[in-house]
Amino acid sequence: MIHLRSIRISGLLMLGLAAGPLRGQSHPAADSAAAARTSWQAAAEAFRDGDSQTAWQRALLASHQWPEQVAYQRGVVIAAARRRDPTSLIAALDRLTAFQAGGGMARDSSVAALRDRPAVARALGRLAQASAPIRRSTVAATIEDSTLFAEGLDADAATGTLYVASVHHRTIYAIGRDGRPRDLQLTRHQRIGAILGVRFDAARGVLWATTAGLAQGAGFAPADSSIAALLRIRPADGELLGRWDLPAGLPHVAGDLAIGPRGDVFVTDSRSPWLYQLAPGADTLIGRTDPLFRSLQGPAPSPDGRTLYLADYSHGLLRLDLASGVTSRLAVPAGVTSLGVDGLILAGGALIGVQNGVSPARIVRFTLDGAGRRIVSAVTVDRHLPEADQPTIGTLLGKDYLYVANSQWEQYNDDGSRVPDRALGRTLILKLRIP
Repeated sequence: MIHLRSIRISGLLMLGLAAGPLRGQSHPAADSAAAARTSWQAAAEAFRDGDSQTAWQRALLASHQWPEQVAYQRGVVIAAARRRDPTSLIAALDRLTAFQAGGGMARDSSVAALRDRPAVARALGRLAQASAPIRRSTVAATIEDSTLFAEGLDADAATGTLYVASVHHRTIYAIGRDGRPRDLQLTRHQRIGAILGVRFDAARGVLWATTAGLAQGAGFAPADSSIAALLRIRPADGELLGRWDLPAGLPHVAGDLAIGPRGDVFVTDSRSPWLYQLAPGADTLIGRTDPLFRSLQGPAPSPDGRTLYLADYSHGLLRLDLASGVTSRLAVPAGVTSLGVDGLILAGGALIGVQNGVSPARIVRFTLDGAGRRIVSAVTVDRHLPEADQPTIGTLLGKDYLYVANSQWEQYNDDGSRVPDRALGRTLILKLRIP
C-alpha cells in the first residue's frame, strides 16, 4: 500500500500530483491523467485561496479529463457545495454513487449545509446506500500484537500455513493451523527493512519477499532508506537463501511481487515506475518501464505465463505482454474505476483487487473479456466495515480468498511517528468465497 505520490490538500486526497514517468515517453491515457493532475493542482490551489468558482471549474475539468479518478469527483462535490449549487452537487453525488465511493461526503460542512434540501438529502441517501458495508467475509486469523503493521500475505495450500509480512517488525510471521504466529526473525540478517510483499513458491518450497527502508519500520535510520531488495527465504527457519538488490541510481521501494508459472518472480517498484523480473536461476534482475507505469502495486501473472496484469494506483489496471513488452490499459465500462487497486490476483477469468484507493475501501472482482484485454464488469464482493478499514493484499487458499483487513498506514506519519489519537488494533485476516 505504498502510494508515495499521494498528498493531502484541504482535506481531500490528492492522488498523483508528481511528474509522470520518463521524459520523452508518452501514452494517451497517461497524457490524459497528467493533464488532469495539472487541472487538479490548480483546483487545490483555488481551494486553499478560497476561490470557489475557480476550484469548481478546475475540479470539473480534471474530472472530465480523467473521469475514473474518484478523488476528482469528490472534489467536484465539495466545490459545488461551496458554490451552493445544488443541481451540480446532486449530479456529482450521483457520479460518486455509480462508483460506490462516497465515504465522508455527508460529513463535509459545505455539503451538510445543503442537506436540508430534499433533493440533496435523497442524493446523499443514494450514495450512503451504494457505499454501505457488505460483510461477506469472516475472520480467518488474528494476531494479537497491535504493533505488527501487516502488509503482504500468502499461504501454503498444502499445509494451510499463512505468511504475513510485517512493516514495523521487519519480518514475516507464519501462522499454522493452530493459529499461533511464528516469527521467522528476519532482522537477524543484515540490511532488512520493512517487509512488504510475501509469496510462497510451492514448486520450490521457498518464500519470496520484498524489503524496503521505510521510516515506519522499527529502528529505522536514515541510511536504511537505500534498502530495496528481493529476498529468497527458507520458511522453516527464516534463513536467507538469496538477495537481489534493486539497481542503484534511482530511489526505490520494492513493494508487491508475484511468481509466474515458470518460476519467474516479478517485483513492482512503488517509488520509481519500474517492474523487475528475476528469471529462474538468474543472478540479476531485469527491469522495464513504460509511460503507463506511475505507481505500481500488485502484479498478477496469467496461467500460461504470457501476460502479466498490473495494478497501477494512478493509471488503473494494466496488461503487459511479456513477449513483446507492450503494455496496455484495460478499458472499463462507464461507472467503473480500476484506479486505487493495491493487491491483485488473477482467478477464474477475473482480477480480484484490493481497492483501497477509494473510500470506503473494498474487494472488487473485475471480470475480463475472453481475450483478457478489457474489463466487462466490476462487482464489490466485500466491504467489511469497520473492521477492514485499511485492506492491502490478498491471496487464495483453496476456494477462499484471504486478505489483510487492517494495515496501519493511516496510523503512522511519513517520518515513522505515530499519528495522535489513532489507536492500534490486532491484525485481522478475513476470508470469503469469491462468486
